[in-house]
Amino acid sequence: MANTADPEDWTARDDEQLRGALATLRHDVDALPLPDVRFVRARGVRRRRQRALALTAAAAAAAVVVGAVGFSQLGRDTTLPVTPATRSSSPAPTATPTATATDDPLAEPGLLPLARDWERTLDLPAGSATVTKVTKGGGVECGDTLGAPTRQDAMTQASSPVSGGATYWLTDVPQAAANTLIQGVGTCQNGPSFTVKSEYVGAYAVFSYSTPEAGSGWFAVVPGRQGVALLQVIDPAFNDVASGGFTVKEVSALAELTRQRLDRYGAGSGSASPSAPSTAPAIGPTGSTRALSQDMPVSGPQPAPVSPLFVAASQWRSPALSGSVATSAGQGALEGSTTVASCETDEQQAGIGGRVGVVSVKAGTGPAGYIGRQRVQLDESSAGEVQQSYVAARLAEAKALFAKGCRVGNGTVSSTAGPSEGTYRLETVLTDGTAPFTEWVGVTAQRTPGAVSTIVITKMSDPKQGFAELDRLLMLARQK
Repeated sequence: MANTADPEDWTARDDEQLRGALATLRHDVDALPLPDVRFVRARGVRRRRQRALALTAAAAAAAVVVGAVGFSQLGRDTTLPVTPATRSSSPAPTATPTATATDDPLAEPGLLPLARDWERTLDLPAGSATVTKVTKGGGVECGDTLGAPTRQDAMTQASSPVSGGATYWLTDVPQAAANTLIQGVGTCQNGPSFTVKSEYVGAYAVFSYSTPEAGSGWFAVVPGRQGVALLQVIDPAFNDVASGGFTVKEVSALAELTRQRLDRYGAGSGSASPSAPSTAPAIGPTGSTRALSQDMPVSGPQPAPVSPLFVAASQWRSPALSGSVATSAGQGALEGSTTVASCETDEQQAGIGGRVGVVSVKAGTGPAGYIGRQRVQLDESSAGEVQQSYVAARLAEAKALFAKGCRVGNGTVSSTAGPSEGTYRLETVLTDGTAPFTEWVGVTAQRTPGAVSTIVITKMSDPKQGFAELDRLLMLARQK
């Protein structure tokens, strides 16, 4: 191209080349796609639009530059103007922002998350969320096991299909209610190909779900001082939660904020009278609540499930369970048997497929110090639906077996259901004068797909805490 600074050197060919370049650039800008707001959550729309506008602005700026190079210099003096002496080239001073104290996110009273809580934790646009109280209660998705809730809130987002909900049950046994909800959500079957995955279990539990027909979403079970909450985030635009717009970190932040609200305002009805802040609730009155891994002997048909799938034997130690005596793993299944509780038989266990292993736990070093055992049954099928069916079948079998009690030889086993779903106290009374004995039995799905745990406590230092300690061990098992 000729020197564009001299109009006499500009040719028709130069003009044709420049106009062609501008036409191509405009075509590229016009073809730049923008996302459809009907199917993309507002945050994604906002970010994509920002990127699109930035690209469009850059393209427009490029067009201006090209035009300036091609046309603005024609017939003009290229000498730069002199800046007048009276004009300062220094930038105008700006006011220094005044530091302000960080707002307390819990300052505004409310038992369940407020609109700004949903926005802050899930990174939704400010002012886009609306929370309304549900006055005519309906079913609670994957949470009907606790019956009618005390309160329900619904969250909707403007110009987006994303929605959410928060449900609260007032109860005297929040930890037991939380365990019941965790089992209900973890084994929920809400339509064909509805797949639930445990993402985190600790002071609260987080689950994700995906379904080809109805999108994806998240659940969080949050125990509080006087009740338990179930949170749900619904993202219908994405059938696979892995490609959706939310993360474990964001949903966990919402769950943690909810836990803090339940602790501060946990009077059961959203009271505005705050109570003293408390630390994260522990599952059970004593002992560990965060699962560890430990190498332990696993008995049963080989290859048995590996020891990291079991609750670490050292974590059975607690004042109520072992009398604070150290606990360790000993020999598991006796003579090849994989039965772990009364009413089970070898014939019944032999008909169950998958891998199976047993770890027995003792307090102290004596041979008579055994206090309980855990059995893990594992289906290693590559199909998620098959694994879910396996887990659901094992849970249903165990609950049906332990709930009704049985007759054993010269005695009778009576059953009392515990406060948590899938927990029982079995009382065995023999007719030969042998002292009766008690077992606390619980079954639960685990975080590992296809894994089911049965935990049995056979000896307690404080029998009044039997169900509380069983709940604690089941919570640890669910983290595996």
